Amino acid sequence: MKKLIVGIFLTVLLYPLLLCAQSEEIGGEFSIDMNLRPRFEYRNGYNYPRLETDDASAFISNRARVGMNFDNGFLSARVAAQDISLWGQKTQNDNDGRRFTLNEAWAQMSHKGYFARIGRQSLNYDDGRILSVSNWTPTGIWHDALKLGYENDLNTLHLILAYNQSKESTNDGTYYDAAGGQPYQNMQALWYQYHNATGFTASALFINLGFETGDPDIVPLVSDKVYMQTMGTNVGYKSTLWHIMGTAYYQMGRNVNNQEVIACMLALRGGYTISPLFSLYGGTEFHPGQDPDSDKKSYMDLLYRSNHTFMGSMDYFKGNDPYGVFDKYLGLKWKASEKLMLDLGYHHFTSHKNIVVDNAERKLLGSEIDLTFTYPVRKYIMLEGGYSFMLATDAMPIAKGRPGDPGAWQDWAYVSLTINPILFKGRFQ
Repeated sequence: MKKLIVGIFLTVLLYPLLLCAQSEEIGGEFSIDMNLRPRFEYRNGYNYPRLETDDASAFISNRARVGMNFDNGFLSARVAAQDISLWGQKTQNDNDGRRFTLNEAWAQMSHKGYFARIGRQSLNYDDGRILSVSNWTPTGIWHDALKLGYENDLNTLHLILAYNQSKESTNDGTYYDAAGGQPYQNMQALWYQYHNATGFTASALFINLGFETGDPDIVPLVSDKVYMQTMGTNVGYKSTLWHIMGTAYYQMGRNVNNQEVIACMLALRGGYTISPLFSLYGGTEFHPGQDPDSDKKSYMDLLYRSNHTFMGSMDYFKGNDPYGVFDKYLGLKWKASEKLMLDLGYHHFTSHKNIVVDNAERKLLGSEIDLTFTYPVRKYIMLEGGYSFMLATDAMPIAKGRPGDPGAWQDWAYVSLTINPILFKGRFQ
């Protein structure tokens, strides 16, 4: 009965598209694009404080993508393959394909504001704090899902449905082995946004994730699903001179470790354009730590967010910190020339819970300075880079849960070249 109800519900949502599909579209636009991104990184205390005796690391990662696109107004589709590797990581005859995969493989039907997209796709909502493309990571983040939506001048509504399985089976039940696959077995998400011409936006996101907690060592395999809910809102306003956005999320249910969760996070950010050359930005992000008097997990799982976008470029904090984290930041953007853009940012980190260091309670974790630049060399070529350093306190290694020497110099740098041309574009009648 449950499956029948779901089927009827989906049919109703797809009905406007099914009616339109009765008239065959002729022709369409076809294109082939490429994305090549080599990136050099120098790590000397990246992600956590290093020991004085630790040596710095340096490497070059590479992402290569090739995508094919089709669009005739009603039907659009994209297939994109990618290969991720480090320079020198593979032998010259290495063809195992372990890091070669399809990054996107979807088709979409659209008609009068309605659409349905099915297949492998990225999910990017609001500022990417919960669901994001995560373009900084070489692989990005993708989902195998069905996305249904409707949009008009003021409103946008999306429904996302996903159901994962580790193998084809006949009589083996629905046990899901997440090793090598998605961390969740099923997902249902609903996103709504209101937006108007004045620059005001308000959105709400709800996600229900089903995790497999059955024991893989017990035969026959028995599925034991638990569910965790994440919900929140983004409210903001943007004009020609300034913008502001507030974010709040709440999480409950049981996570992939079958642990009960009651958690939340808050964020506020804004910016002001001083002149065509200069703009200021700043904000805060707060994640409570673990309540020692509770057996429930009280710090959030931020799911599939773009971690590098928030709380400093050195990626010390991802919101899942037992002591919690309170980030206060300020920054200045400067258009130094017609093409060169510089960004100087400062982060001040404190913990939510007290950390005992030498019999004294502390909360100050450290400060981070980030300097980044972007320079468009040509239409399809972008050069960017950055340098960051962390001034950590004695509380930082305890907060990070691993040994480190805050007195040692902690820094990180990168240079990246993104080449993103359209290789072919044409129209078929």
